[in-house]
Amino acid sequence: MARATGEGTLSGWRWTVLSDGWTQAREALLIRGGSWRKIVRCAATAVLLESDRFGPVLFDCGYSSRFASETAQWPGRLYRHLAPATLTEPDGIAGLLQKRGLDPGKLPRLIVSHWHADHVGGLRDFPNAIVHASREGWQAVSGLRGMAALRHGVLPGLLPEDLPDRLRWVGEGSDLFGDGSMVVLSLPGHAVGQIGIRFQAGDGSPVLLAADACWLSEGYRLNRSPHPITGLLQDLRACQATVERLHRLHLAEPSLRILPCHCPETLALVPV
Repeated sequence: MARATGEGTLSGWRWTVLSDGWTQAREALLIRGGSWRKIVRCAATAVLLESDRFGPVLFDCGYSSRFASETAQWPGRLYRHLAPATLTEPDGIAGLLQKRGLDPGKLPRLIVSHWHADHVGGLRDFPNAIVHASREGWQAVSGLRGMAALRHGVLPGLLPEDLPDRLRWVGEGSDLFGDGSMVVLSLPGHAVGQIGIRFQAGDGSPVLLAADACWLSEGYRLNRSPHPITGLLQDLRACQATVERLHRLHLAEPSLRILPCHCPETLALVPV
């Protein structure tokens, strides 16, 4: 598989897609008009961004092995039943960073797109990172327990006790480093307050990490949202508006590389 990375410049970011597990779903659920027979592997991906000026930043942090322990008993077991995960890295995203010579305990910044378990499972492995997230998204899930948390895709045991002290709020247009090289976009629908980031790669090309704004790249290319039944778990009207926004961006900027977290095209960018 190809490695997704850009050669570093003072204003651009080197980037690498990482994954520590996957689940699967019928294509028809992931995009209107999809096949009910086709099963799609939906990987949990995170993206490591590195800059000579600003150091490493991690966008989301995968499942981690804690997902298995947090879903071993009720009500977390229901999460495992609805979206069974196959974990592929015993030490999670943190272990993958260590293989690249990075100390997870020294990671300075982590961006959380939203609080679903497959995006924040590794948070406890980065105890000193400032965590950038949407205030609206955090307020929607903070303090939830039991079935209330599960309905929001949240496993509270994955969240560090000191997390509120490390949170820094970002939202639409937030310029994380003040130079335009990494800017936040609001992508609501799949989760309250979901965010993505647009950054300039080291080769000068633009990239947008779209989290779960859509599940397949065909979604934004063809302006197709997920199946209406998924409205039981997400705000489908907001989803549709966000997919339409990405579709317009795609048409207006053909050079913009848009990466939905779970799309097989994104998984194909994980280095072998």
